[in-house]
Amino acid sequence: MPLDAVFITELGRELSEKLTGSKIDRVHQPEKDTVVLALRGNRGNARLILCFGSGSARVCLTRTEYENPAQPPMFCMLLRKHILGARITAVEQPDNERMLLIRLVAFDELGRAAEKTLAMEMLGRNANLILIDADGRILDAARRVDEEMSPLRQLLPGLIYRLPPKPAPGKFSGLSPLIRREMEWRGQPPVLESLDGLERTPTMLVEDGKAVDFTFMPILQYGPRTESVTYPGWSDLLEAFYAEKDRTEHLKSRARSLAKLVRSAKSRTEKKLALRLRELEATQDRETDKRRGDLITANIWRMKPGLSSVTLEDFYEPDSPLVDVPLDPRKSPQQNAAAYYKQYTKKKTAREHLVGLIGENRVEAEYLSSIAVELDRAQTQSDLEVIRQELVKAGYVHEPKTRGKRREKPSQPLRFVTSAGLEVLVGRSNLQNDELTFKLARRTDLWLHAQKLHGAHVILRCEGEAPDEQSVYEAACLAAFYSEGGQAGRVAVDATLARFVKKQKGARPGMVLYTDQRTIMAEPRKEIKGII
Repeated sequence: MPLDAVFITELGRELSEKLTGSKIDRVHQPEKDTVVLALRGNRGNARLILCFGSGSARVCLTRTEYENPAQPPMFCMLLRKHILGARITAVEQPDNERMLLIRLVAFDELGRAAEKTLAMEMLGRNANLILIDADGRILDAARRVDEEMSPLRQLLPGLIYRLPPKPAPGKFSGLSPLIRREMEWRGQPPVLESLDGLERTPTMLVEDGKAVDFTFMPILQYGPRTESVTYPGWSDLLEAFYAEKDRTEHLKSRARSLAKLVRSAKSRTEKKLALRLRELEATQDRETDKRRGDLITANIWRMKPGLSSVTLEDFYEPDSPLVDVPLDPRKSPQQNAAAYYKQYTKKKTAREHLVGLIGENRVEAEYLSSIAVELDRAQTQSDLEVIRQELVKAGYVHEPKTRGKRREKPSQPLRFVTSAGLEVLVGRSNLQNDELTFKLARRTDLWLHAQKLHGAHVILRCEGEAPDEQSVYEAACLAAFYSEGGQAGRVAVDATLARFVKKQKGARPGMVLYTDQRTIMAEPRKEIKGII
């Protein structure tokens, strides 16, 4: 991202004007690479975010509310100790560096003023936040750097803080690659001096309605396909660009975490299933054990103790062929027969038990597969929260006991309207699928689901009348799109009246049985008429 020296110069000026004199009221660290300062000043209350994440480093005012961990990290505790109650005296940028120094005046336990500095280094992968005392010594760094990590510059408590080393002459102009390309495209040298006289404006680059980049001047090199949108302030620009990016990244991170948990649970289930299938296979010869016990019992009068095997006529077969029956020479004929009967009973009982367990394992594996499909379809934090709560109820996630934790507002089913004006509801999760099918749907509404695939329950509101075929097909397209086969060319979708959909007692969320269906070959797509 082009968070270069020029952009940071303008950002620093704006923040210095807005923040000088403000008091730090609260300090939070909602993420490992993010610190938020709650400020109080003459201009009112504000929140300043200092993010030192790779690819997202920035300092700007934010309106985003972050959820704080129950236990603050150690670095957050240290910041609270040293800068809580401190006043901001200046925001400075050292000689065209990609960093800002937030100068503070704090007060110790005896009420004595002490200067402190927050150094926010926005150096790409090496972004960092360092707290420095009045003597220029490091109190601590969000990311400590020892000699093994960097022989040139260490960032450890007690060391004198030194600015990052400058690049070799000629390799750094204070401009981002984007601006260098723009200056060359305009026929100007790609150096800082070329910017003299150019108006600097907070600019967002937008393609197809999506923010793709930002800078301090309009960009012309991409032509009409990229729009340069100006913002009222530098902080406003950063907040607008990163708010959606952070939301998306946080969503992906939570989804990955849940997906990993689901994969682990499914892997354990599949291992159990494989083991039990092998155990079941070992019970296939149980009838042979019973037959051998019967043959021994019928021929005890002919047998002598101490034999390791005996050849007997198999009266179970039409021609009574001779068969060899292994024996334990340490046991009497009666004991050998009893051993075979015991083995038969053990295998028979094990088989009955294993059949039930294997059925449960297969249902569980299918259920976890459906959860994985849900996670792929999740679009909002509330979608993920619904899935997480489903995993909590199913016993896969432990719900920590916390007080006053704000819960996400439960998501609602997706709502579409067909070209004929009929409403279509699409479930976002297994729990929502059940609610949609058995609580929201009327008995005469049409219920649709991708055939033999995990996916959403879809309800076509029929208002008590037979729906037109175009509406049915459009609802089937939605059922195909919001299913495991969403990327296929054509998907078989079953459709039946909601009254023909039943749920077995004890069945997992989203798992149903249905009858009286017809099958529609549908193209997976969500662009019907629109979303309500």
